[in-house]
Amino acid sequence: MIPSFSGQWPLLRLSPSCIISVTDHAPRYTADAEAEITRIWAAACEKTPALFNGCVFSADRVTRTEISGHWTEYRAVLAQMKNPALFPHLRLQPLAVIGLLETPEGFVLGRRHPSSLYQGNFWQSPPAGSIERRGDSTDVRLGEQLLAEAEEELGLPTESLSVGPPCLIARHPGTRILDIGIPMRTALSFSAVEARWKQSANQEYDQLALVPRQTFREWLDRPDLLPTSRALLAATCS
Repeated sequence: MIPSFSGQWPLLRLSPSCIISVTDHAPRYTADAEAEITRIWAAACEKTPALFNGCVFSADRVTRTEISGHWTEYRAVLAQMKNPALFPHLRLQPLAVIGLLETPEGFVLGRRHPSSLYQGNFWQSPPAGSIERRGDSTDVRLGEQLLAEAEEELGLPTESLSVGPPCLIARHPGTRILDIGIPMRTALSFSAVEARWKQSANQEYDQLALVPRQTFREWLDRPDLLPTSRALLAATCS
């Protein structure tokens, strides 16, 4: 059984065969909402000039067997993250993938860099990231998204990883981000994973930790472990 975390991060167990379907929904925002999106985006770009207004996936309907939604601009998602009062106008639920990587010695956790735009200093199970449109395809392929994040965040090549079926989905309070939790495995040792992370990954995390199966419960009560990763640990080790 997956714990509910007092309802603050609602959780739903997904069917292993859960599919993602993309609709042609084209959101139209009011002039006031568009002005607020523009204001927040301009302020964010001034602070972080490297920000890119990519195309991200937002869920419209979620069940155990199917998640349907549409592609939208990242600037709108960021605006709703910064100002949750926009949700009644934008109705965005950005979808993200988050893996739980198991090595022969145990699971890998990473502490988000203190300078992160979101959830800095919290521990989570990498890799993780928003579902972004990559190339010309409009399809959502969870495994491909997760493998791309693993290369970017941990420096791990695709051939070193295996990806399991979706396990659960969790909703962040306030921002309405939806995490899809997915188990992963590698034959690499934790020290090899850590070495690749130090050599070639981005700065998403400032440290990694190994969690052996026999001691995973020590992490479940930690307030600085994000609930999606906590739920993945509990579900995988139960």
